Amino acid sequence: MGLAYGACDDAKAANARRVGVIIGPDGRVKAYYPKVDARAFPQQALAEI
Repeated sequence: MGLAYGACDDAKAANARRVGVIIGPDGRVKAYYPKVDARAFPQQALAEI
């Protein structure tokens, strides 16, 4: 999943980047954030949906 959404460069990466993805009910990506604060993003995402 990390590879699919750009959170890591390869499957053997030790860590993933903190990215945010909002996926709509239709399964399509509605918004993509390449760098997020893990503490603040849930509130930001909820405000968008």
